[in-house]
Amino acid sequence: MELLKYNNKRVKLIDTDEKIWLGMAYYSDADSNETDEDVLIVKTKTGYTEILESDIKSIEVL
Repeated sequence: MELLKYNNKRVKLIDTDEKIWLGMAYYSDADSNETDEDVLIVKTKTGYTEILESDIKSIEVL
């Protein structure tokens, strides 16, 4: 999945637990984030949530 194309876009993201996240997405690569994989950070009304690429089931640009 190419997460970079979702950077600075409003998205609807569904994770592997079927939880829906709505908000602005910000891309962070594995090197910058000190993880083994790329991450999307979703800014919702309640704050920021980091979601690993492997935890993403689907993404839709709104």
